[in-house]
Amino acid sequence: FKSCKSANIKECLSEIRHLLKELYLEHKASIYPKLSAGEQKDYDIIIEKQGDMSDWQNALKFLMQLLHQKTGKRVIVLLDEYDAPIHAGQEHGYYEDIVVFMKLLLSNALKDNSDLEKGVVTGVLRVAKESIFSDLNNLEVLSLLDLEFQDHFGFTEVEIKRLIDDFSFREGEILKKWYNGYFFGEMVIYNPWSVLSFMNRKNKLPRPYWINTASESLLRDLITRTEPGFQEQIETLLLGFTITTELNENIVLRDLEYSEQNIWSLLVFSGYLKPVKMIEQPLIPLYELAIPNLEVYSFYQNTVKSWLRHQIGGRRLQYLLSALTQTDFKTFGELLKEMVLAILSYHDTAGDEPEKVYHAFVLGLLTHLMDRYVIRSNRESGYGRYDVLMIPQKKTEPGFIFEFKKVNHSKEESEVEAMKSALNQIKDKQYATELRDLGVKSIWGIGVVVDKKQVWLESFKC
Repeated sequence: FKSCKSANIKECLSEIRHLLKELYLEHKASIYPKLSAGEQKDYDIIIEKQGDMSDWQNALKFLMQLLHQKTGKRVIVLLDEYDAPIHAGQEHGYYEDIVVFMKLLLSNALKDNSDLEKGVVTGVLRVAKESIFSDLNNLEVLSLLDLEFQDHFGFTEVEIKRLIDDFSFREGEILKKWYNGYFFGEMVIYNPWSVLSFMNRKNKLPRPYWINTASESLLRDLITRTEPGFQEQIETLLLGFTITTELNENIVLRDLEYSEQNIWSLLVFSGYLKPVKMIEQPLIPLYELAIPNLEVYSFYQNTVKSWLRHQIGGRRLQYLLSALTQTDFKTFGELLKEMVLAILSYHDTAGDEPEKVYHAFVLGLLTHLMDRYVIRSNRESGYGRYDVLMIPQKKTEPGFIFEFKKVNHSKEESEVEAMKSALNQIKDKQYATELRDLGVKSIWGIGVVVDKKQVWLESFKC
C-alpha cells in the first residue's frame, strides 16, 4: 500500500481499488476459466473497478476463496506497508474513513477465514491498536525491539565487511558513519537501500538515499513542534547526545498530539531514531534514543533549516550567524529580537521557565554553524554548568559562552540586575576554562536576559 497516500479519501480509495484490480488481473489466467458465470461476473466487477463499497471491502477475501477452491491450496497473504493510507489519512483529514475501510478489507481477509494459510503484515505502526486487527485471533506482533528476525531487515556488519572485501572498497568508514546505526533487537543493521545506492555510484559520494515510506511531511511537522521541552530534546539529539523515554509499541496516529512518548516511538519505529540502551524498570523499560547515522541526521538538520527559512528567511538567518561569528553583538542582538517576535508565541514564553524556551531556540539557530563549531549544551566547565558553549574548529576563530536568565519579578529584579547576574555567573564559575584548555584565544561571554517576548543581550571578552 506504499503508493496509497492521496490528499483525499476518494483518491486514496481509488488507488487501493487499482491495487486490487492488478491483483485480480495477475491471477485471472489461472483461475478465471474455472469460475462459474456468477463468479466471473463478481470477478469482472473488480477488474472493471465497478461495484459498491462492500464489493471492495470483500475483494481480498473473495479472491482468496476462489484461489483455495480452484487450486486446493490455502492462501498465504503478504501485506506490505498496510499503514501508508492511515498516515495519509491522518495528514489530510480522512483518518476515520480510511481506518474503517482498511479494517473491513483486511479483517475480512484475515479473521476466521478458512481459506487463509498464513498472513504476514508489515508497517511502521504496530497493527493491533489501530482498530483494524483489534479482534484478530492468534496475532503475533514483532517490532524492531524484539530479537526474532533481528538480522533480516538489512545488512549486518558481517555482510558489510564481506561486501567491502569482495568489491575492494576503501569506503568502509563512510558506510559506517552514513548508513549503519540501526538496532533490531541486539543487532547492528545497515540500511540496505542506501548501501546499495552508494555502492552503485561511481563517485562514491555519500548522500541521503533513503526516504521512509511513512509520511515525511507528518514527521517534519512533528520535529518542528514548538513546545519548549520538545524543542530542547530535538536540539539535544542534533548535538549528538541521547534522550531517555519510554516507548509505546501500540501507537495510534490520532493520539500523536497528546503524547510526546508517542512521537518518540513513531520516530523510532519509522527509522528516524534508534534505541541505544534499554534501562530495566519494574513495569515499563526506559530507552536511550539517538539519531542513527549521518543520513538521518541530514533529515533532521534539513527539516530544522527549512522550517527556520520559512519562518524568518534564509538571508536573515545567515546575517544573524555571520554577526555572531564576527563578534558584531549589536547586530546579533537586534536580529535575535526580530526572530523572537516572528517565531515564538506569547504562550511559549509566558511559562515559569522562559529562559529554557530561549535556550532551545538559540541552540536551534546555532546548529547551523556545526560545520565550524562544536556546540555543547548544559555541560560542566570550571565550577558550574554553562548553558551553551561554542568551540571553534579553527582555534583562530572566537569561542562563545551563552548564559540565559529570566527577569525574576517575584524578587522585584530588573533586566539590568538579571544581566549582571548572567555575566557574573560566566566569570565567577569560570566557564571559559574548557575553551582556554583547548587553545582558543578569543573567548566571549554572552548574557541573554528574557522577559516574555522581550530580550536583552550583552557581551564581554573573557
